[in-house]
Order: sequence, then structure tokens, then C-alpha cells
Amino acid sequence: MFKRLLTLCVVSGAVILSGCKETKSEAWYKQHPDETYNVYTQCLKEGETSDNCEFAHRAAIMFAQTGKPGIKEKFEALFQQEAAKRKAFTG
Repeated sequence: MFKRLLTLCVVSGAVILSGCKETKSEAWYKQHPDETYNVYTQCLKEGETSDNCEFAHRAAIMFAQTGKPGIKEKFEALFQQEAAKRKAFTG
């Protein structure tokens, strides 16, 4: 009986953990603008509020404010699109 319960717990834990996404740090996102853009865009699309989304959001703000040419404009445009969606929704 105990072995069955233990086996069930181990298998259940493995299944649950296999569905988890790897969480990357805010510092990592600040060093990877393309991945930040992709993750943050996906978070906005799905309405996700995970740690990855929060860290990508913070990095996206940094890129929009101080990013290199090309990168800065890409993130500024993303924030402008989101602002326009919110305005259309509330307006």
C-alpha cells in the first residue's frame, strides 16, 4: 500500500513539474531583447501574469527607454499599441 502511494506521488510530481516553464531572471531578459520582445508579446496576448512575464515587462520598459536604435523603437511601438488597445477598450 505504501509503495503504491509513494509511486503515485512521485509520478504525479514528475507530471506536474514537466509542465512548468523555466523562469528566467530580469537580468537575463535585459541582456536578450529579442527573447524579451517575444515573451512579453506572448504574455500580453495570453494575459499571462507569471514571473517570466513580469521580468520581461520590466526589461521591455528598459529597452523602450534606453535601448539601442531599432530595439528602442520596437518596444516603444509595442507599448503604444497596448496603450491604444486600452484606450479603445475604456474609451
